[in-house]
Amino acid sequence: MEGIRIPEGIRKYRPGPCTEIKPISGHYYVYMYSACRLSNGSWGRKIGKSIGKIISGEGFIPNRNYHLYKNGGVDNLNEDEITVLEYGQYALVKTLAQDILLLLQMHFTADRAIQIFSYATILYVNDFVHLDQIQAYYEQSWLSIEFSNFSLRMGKTALGGLLDELGRRTTRIVNYQKSMILSSSSKMAIDGHAIGSCSEENDLAETGSKFHNLKENQVNLLMGYDIVTGMPLFARMFRGTCNDKSTIDDLNSLLEFHGILFVVDRGFYSDDNLALLASNGNVYIIPVPANTGIFREAMNDVKYAGSFYYRSGSKHSRIEYQEKHLVDSNGMETTVFVFRDIDENEKTRFNYLHCMELGKSGYTQDGFESSKEYFGVYVLRTNGDQGPEGTFGNYKKRWGIETFYQYVANVGDYNNFMLQDYYKEQGMAFVLLVAGQIHQKVVNAVRELKCSTISTRDVLLMARRMKIEKRGQFWLLKNTRRKDIDLLKKMKFTPSTSIKA
Repeated sequence: MEGIRIPEGIRKYRPGPCTEIKPISGHYYVYMYSACRLSNGSWGRKIGKSIGKIISGEGFIPNRNYHLYKNGGVDNLNEDEITVLEYGQYALVKTLAQDILLLLQMHFTADRAIQIFSYATILYVNDFVHLDQIQAYYEQSWLSIEFSNFSLRMGKTALGGLLDELGRRTTRIVNYQKSMILSSSSKMAIDGHAIGSCSEENDLAETGSKFHNLKENQVNLLMGYDIVTGMPLFARMFRGTCNDKSTIDDLNSLLEFHGILFVVDRGFYSDDNLALLASNGNVYIIPVPANTGIFREAMNDVKYAGSFYYRSGSKHSRIEYQEKHLVDSNGMETTVFVFRDIDENEKTRFNYLHCMELGKSGYTQDGFESSKEYFGVYVLRTNGDQGPEGTFGNYKKRWGIETFYQYVANVGDYNNFMLQDYYKEQGMAFVLLVAGQIHQKVVNAVRELKCSTISTRDVLLMARRMKIEKRGQFWLLKNTRRKDIDLLKKMKFTPSTSIKA
């Protein structure tokens, strides 16, 4: 039977007797077996642990259980074997981000989904970790026993192959991202983030707009973000000199947006982009650049005819506005709102005058007089019908993507990948997307605690204290504090006290 199911090119690599090859999701895994007496008195097989897998053309690839087969099933513990593992932070992430893992498993083979999820989890839990260090983190973590049946290879070569595959075979990634968009609130912000590259051979790195800050060439990571849920939806790498406005056509042809409210910054402003952002039932809200005729016409003889209060959390401010219906350079009628945040205007006036008192360069009375009416002013263009309050409120929610990029740059420290291959960088963009989705799941869980003194970093540190230590045939939970366990339970995470080895 096995000879019928297993190709000869695979079967010839079977490592020896008392082993069985099983095809699982297109891969071939090798398991030990032993003879056992069945209840009817006859003899049968008892399948044991996986000891590796067979790759066509390469041969048998053993895993960490192979020594059991070589030693006749006896686990003679090596003195150098890891017996204490990082547990809490990894188990917490898997609990909170379980639906992300399930979505990956819907779009990728089982082993690929686990590999991507584990890679992204390590990046999130430890902040950015370079490719050649991931294997060590994986071996020292609970992930290595949680996913031991998959015999994951997390070394530099294996992960390089993963990133290359993600960058070359993009259909699964596109379908994953489309499913995220379909399940979103249909309100999204899009923005870019410059990432440094010190390699002269990088396929995407060029001297870009952030060279002064980065002191090196850059690649541009563009991400879409749900402004209601805070969930990152898609990600893609672009050339370092590629400005935001030149990316919309590529994204639109790849992901085929329908019925989306786009909230974007002025870097995306162009006639062609506005046409794309308004196609297929889509709606846009975008700030109007000051050097355009639309801006000058909107600001000409401004009379704020209405006002409302805008609330964000515990804060509120009074907003004045004027609505104008103008005709752009293509002869299309468009709606432009001029908003002025009264509180922001007053605070900026005070700060400007204070800088004048301190004698700071560039702050003058003439400058104050010419600018004071523009402090706290937003000129927003839209093809939608959300009205003044809806337009302003949706635009302000765009700040969430700036907060997310602050996490990417300052907390996650995703500032230099040490990659120079186009395909691997596109693959890395997807892994970063998954890491960002994991981050948002943790953020949401911490927010549900309704405790302003607890941050996501606090929670991860609490969980990180928890280790598991191997005692005989079990991994036992160690180094716990009752108050940590009680708080984590409120986040629907209850640590396991004993895990079968």
